[in-house]
Amino acid sequence: MKIIADANMPGLEAFEALGQVERHEGRRLQREQLLDAKVLLVRSVTHVDHALLAGTPVRFVGSATIGTDHIDQRWLASQGIAFAHAPGCNARAVAEYVLQAVLLLCQQRQCSPVGLTAGVVGMGNVGARVADWLTALGMRVRVCDPPLQRQGVAGLEAIDALLDCDVLTLHVPLTEEGEDATHHLLDSARLAALGADQMLINTCRGPVIDNQALLGLLATGKGPLTILDVWESEPVVPEALYQQVAFGSPHIAGYSLEGKLKGTEMLHDALCDWLKTARAPASREKAKPVLEQSVSCESDVLALLHGAYMIEADHKRLGESLRESDPAAAFDRLRKHYPVRHELHHWQHEGRVAAQWQPIMARLFASS
Repeated sequence: MKIIADANMPGLEAFEALGQVERHEGRRLQREQLLDAKVLLVRSVTHVDHALLAGTPVRFVGSATIGTDHIDQRWLASQGIAFAHAPGCNARAVAEYVLQAVLLLCQQRQCSPVGLTAGVVGMGNVGARVADWLTALGMRVRVCDPPLQRQGVAGLEAIDALLDCDVLTLHVPLTEEGEDATHHLLDSARLAALGADQMLINTCRGPVIDNQALLGLLATGKGPLTILDVWESEPVVPEALYQQVAFGSPHIAGYSLEGKLKGTEMLHDALCDWLKTARAPASREKAKPVLEQSVSCESDVLALLHGAYMIEADHKRLGESLRESDPAAAFDRLRKHYPVRHELHHWQHEGRVAAQWQPIMARLFASS
């Protein structure tokens, strides 16, 4: 059995017991490369649809991602092609990114996050974890999720009610149609309701925000302090918009080693189930390196996050890539050759923690 996989997926060795694994560039994958393949494993840069798969023997598609907007699931189902993805695989990594983003923006504003209001849009695996962590940080969290609200979940609000929050962070899938369509969820009208005293963070999908409208607003100097990990025209990042945001990164908020490996593991398990093959036994957990920093203020929390990963470094690398002759290709190289980044639970924390910061520290270093 031939398995075609995105070369940017770590842990593909696990699939070698199931078939012959060939690695390819995900964004450049062509139908001709699939003419003798039964399994296709991708990440978010590969659009999987009729044009890619028609007339191929592919019968199983796996995407090592949370989002599925790059997959035509309706067409796959019509062809009897099995599909699996990895919901929640990188939720911790994204939550760490958002937590660091909030602390960085508060540092720029010379204010404490404690007591600020945070509007979390979307309560899936990522949004729910972000909401929990920001609450543990001491923020007052308000949440929007229309599908859950219709199911009767209490305490949810409309997105327009959240536009006055100190921090607005987006965690929705990208959908083009229906009453819950998220394409340009933050359009020019909603963006105009945000002011310079607010903070905006997007780590889900670029087109959830109208990037042209955002650029126009930020250029006036009256828009929110903004962090973008995702861009509407990826892999092209408009330099004018990059220059206006506080920090920008190349769609890597969830790019922790643990998150990537979890995504690969989830696809491996799904493929084993589809093949009716026994899963490989779980590997034994190794002893964790120890961190002994004390935590008595939000700056100490930020220092711990910085020890694992720095948004500022990605901002600098992205800026440098925009000066290359082919910025789009450079964007993909940043993702392909991304430095190894661990989630904080890779370490064991043994330093002293003041009572106020124990809730967030417990979450950062929890094993799950």
